[in-house]
Amino acid sequence: MMYKQALLIIGVLVAITLLFWYSLSLQETFYNIVSFFETYVRQNEALGLLVFMLTAALAALVGPFTNLPLIPVAVALFGTVPTTLLLLGGWLIGDTIAYLIGRYIGYPAVRYVISAKRFDAWLSTISPHTSFFKMFLLRLALPAELGYAFGTIRYPFWKYFLLTFFAELPFVLVTIYASEAILLGERLQFFGLIALMSVIFFGAFYLVRKPTLHGVDK
Repeated sequence: MMYKQALLIIGVLVAITLLFWYSLSLQETFYNIVSFFETYVRQNEALGLLVFMLTAALAALVGPFTNLPLIPVAVALFGTVPTTLLLLGGWLIGDTIAYLIGRYIGYPAVRYVISAKRFDAWLSTISPHTSFFKMFLLRLALPAELGYAFGTIRYPFWKYFLLTFFAELPFVLVTIYASEAILLGERLQFFGLIALMSVIFFGAFYLVRKPTLHGVDK
């Protein structure tokens, strides 16, 4: 179920972060990676920015793929504000492409990304007449691939983009500043941001789980 996957991801993230803080060899490896990418970014900064944004877009399109490991590297290379804009822009591009695929291609393409059972459950949950607030909660609680379902039901694009922007923004900010906290060794900031992200996700999941989401993502 989705909440179990979220707990697992949070647990792994915390474990890796603690290992990073207390392992000098892991820190050395990380900064060697940063140094390696920095060499190429200096040669072609525009390409480096573009590649990072494209990985963010791909993460929004394909559930198993994630660009989370690249975010601390990007923060170290580009800084917090540029990385925030790149990550948000990439996610929104991926979300938009997912919507367009769902709207104009539908099942033939979506079935390669999402299981039919899960996708049908999402389709039974949303409709063009569902309130904007509930759609926003669903967008917060469910994976980015939900964009395919929004496109399939032909939900108005401008509403979809608006609620997606506001749903993605807090996760972008938490991810960026949690990455910064990891690099600076700011334990209080890191765990505070992880707690905030957990409250946002599980709060939204709880609100939409009752009574209409029974059977989704099982």
